[in-house]
Amino acid sequence: MFRSALIAAAVCLAAPLVSAQAQGLIWKLPEQDGAWIRYEGTVSQIEARPESAEGNMTLQWVKHVTIKSVGKEDAEYRGEATPCRWIEIKVQTGKTSAAGVNTGSVGERIYKVLVPEKEIIGNWLDSEGLPVSYLPIVKGYRKTNDKDPAPREITSGILQIYPVVAMIRHYKTMEAGDVEETVRVGQQDVATKTLRGSIELESRRVRVLHETTLYRSDEMPFGLARWTVKMTEEVKGEVDPRSEFQFASEVTIDMTARETGTDARSELVTP
Repeated sequence: MFRSALIAAAVCLAAPLVSAQAQGLIWKLPEQDGAWIRYEGTVSQIEARPESAEGNMTLQWVKHVTIKSVGKEDAEYRGEATPCRWIEIKVQTGKTSAAGVNTGSVGERIYKVLVPEKEIIGNWLDSEGLPVSYLPIVKGYRKTNDKDPAPREITSGILQIYPVVAMIRHYKTMEAGDVEETVRVGQQDVATKTLRGSIELESRRVRVLHETTLYRSDEMPFGLARWTVKMTEEVKGEVDPRSEFQFASEVTIDMTARETGTDARSELVTP
């Protein structure tokens, strides 16, 4: 059951969770409204099949994530008028097709949220040194392919990124790289600095290691040029010792910015 939930989340079929890690995806806001960026990449899954003569099973999907700035306005936030930005995020996960990505009935999601600009702090720690585990929003809407006939209002008050957008978890600490690394974006090489975080979760039957590397760059409209995620799951019998954990599955995600622009238009018609 745990493995099924992990895999479903990785291919954007899981329901949104209560917590979020939006700061890991949006590190800055572009000065110019209308700026956008599209990331492309893959989601790969290896499933252990010890009883099969054919060995482990490997599956792969393509994934696109597009982030846009589609409007500015002042809105009441925590009792005062606050400059805010409409941010739209489109996620497509599925198989390659002539049209781009065949997402099926639930593999495409669009989120449109009004974000207080001052909440985009560009760090995983706030001013008091506490981990940033969610990003507040004034209001927002979401729509899933043909599953939703019309946009549905987001009532949680936060932008829910994990797991359906980026699989970037909340980490108490992140390790900053000392050396700049280059990421190829379109026809140019972009200088980035890396941030690495990991977390291990364990129960009597399941152990999961979740590792993420973020490639930060202020040259990108929202501050991120690339990200990679690796989730490794091990299982054992409930009463077996910890030394009996055996490999069960692995999910890897690799997303890189491919194109940017300044002519963004909203795709989600909202009230």
